[in-house]
Order: sequence, then C-alpha cells, then structure tokens
Amino acid sequence: MKNTLLRFHEQLGVVSKWLNWAAGATLVLMLLLVNPNVVLRPLGLPIWGTYEIVGLMGSVVLSFALVQATYKRGHMAVEILINRFSPRVRSILSVFNSLAGFVIMSLVAWQSARFATRVVRTGEVSATLKLPFYPFLYAIAAAFGIAAIIVLVDFLTSSFRDGEK
Repeated sequence: MKNTLLRFHEQLGVVSKWLNWAAGATLVLMLLLVNPNVVLRPLGLPIWGTYEIVGLMGSVVLSFALVQATYKRGHMAVEILINRFSPRVRSILSVFNSLAGFVIMSLVAWQSARFATRVVRTGEVSATLKLPFYPFLYAIAAAFGIAAIIVLVDFLTSSFRDGEK
C-alpha cells in the first residue's frame, strides 16, 4: 500500500510542477500586461481591462502555486512553538493539521466548483471585457482539490512510516 501511495505522490509531484510552471508563466504574462499599461496610462492610452485580467490571472497564480507549496510542504509552520512539545503531542498536532488542511482545502474546492457551476448557469461575466468567470473558478477548484489530495496522500504515507514497508 505504501509503495502505491509513494508512486501516486510522485505523480502528484509532476502535476504540481506543471501547475507551478503555469503559475509562473501567468505571472510573467501579468507583468507583460501591467508594465505597458503603467507606461501608457499617463499618455492617455490605457490598456482596457487590465485590472480585470490581472485579477483573474492572479487567482490562477495563487491557486496553482499553492499546489506546489503544498507538495513541497513549503507552507508556514510554527516550528519554534511546536518543537517545544513532546514527540507524542507533535504527532497529534501533525495529524490535526493534516486533517484540518484536507478538510479546508476540500471545502474550498467544492464550494469553488459549486460557485463556478452557478456562474455558468447565470452567465455572469466581467464588467469591462465581458470575460466569463467560471473557467477561473473551476481552475481554483481543481487546484485546491489537487492540494487536498496531496495533503491526504502525505498523511496516509506518513501513517505507514512505522508499519507496512
């Protein structure tokens, strides 16, 4: 079982890497849009919809980068405080953190997908460029869903640490 989880974890690592590259590319596109807009705006030639596009792209950058941070366990931990506890208390806190992370990320994924489906039905679009919101909401849902799965697989893998090899 542990070997299967480890292989799945490696596959999640490949997915997280691709999403991280997509986040980075999106960030570069944001810079390529914002910088000319900053230069052109004082000349009376703003790039219409920059604010909308940057906001939507920002949601992609943040949610996709979150997957890599979750995979690499790059999230912040209060280790100074946690290291003062006994190994048993640290283990209990680790289980709690894993389960809480899984639940929260799953809820964000689920609610984002529900909201995206509602936006599809209502046909809601952005104010200036009339861009549909739902692809970005589904991207957020997918990213948080993948991050939730990573937390769960990490938890299950660590559960087998002293057991099955």
